[in-house]
Amino acid sequence: MKSNNLLDEVYKILALDNSKLTDIWLTHIVFSWRWWLLVGLSIIPWIIWFKIRNKNDTVRLLFVALVIGMVSNELDSTGIALNLWHYDWKIFPTMPMYLPWDLTLLPVSIMLLLQFKPKISKYIKAITYSFICAFIFEPLAESIGLYHIINWHYWYSFIIYIVLYLCFNHLYESKLFQRQSNL
Repeated sequence: MKSNNLLDEVYKILALDNSKLTDIWLTHIVFSWRWWLLVGLSIIPWIIWFKIRNKNDTVRLLFVALVIGMVSNELDSTGIALNLWHYDWKIFPTMPMYLPWDLTLLPVSIMLLLQFKPKISKYIKAITYSFICAFIFEPLAESIGLYHIINWHYWYSFIIYIVLYLCFNHLYESKLFQRQSNL
């Protein structure tokens, strides 16, 4: 099999850059207060959710959380690859995505919104949630140096969060988990 010299060179550069990022992580990031904050933000919300979740709805909620994690990880990786933003502080140096947000804060907060106050309009929840994420949490993360915007605007996030919340709400309410009475 023929190797592609052009791609081989690019991957060598990436490996060298990843090695440099790992060195920075080992000397400046791991065990810093920001690193501990990220570890806490990755674990504590799951503990809280586990204690207050609707136990009869656990499987459906976890399925939605899995989809949320996969979608947010892909969107995050795409944003980083397109140089729209990046994260200066990460729990693991080799993960491009932002573990606390993609796999904990976003899925857990959406699961809690889906589970509690079901009478509130999904559109009101989507807009409120999007506003809080895009205009409060993202600027806060940027102000303490966790998130660095390069070619991005909070308004883009606001719109994306609305669409995502409505999609995840639709998945949660779908008939996917309803039992078939004819079986």
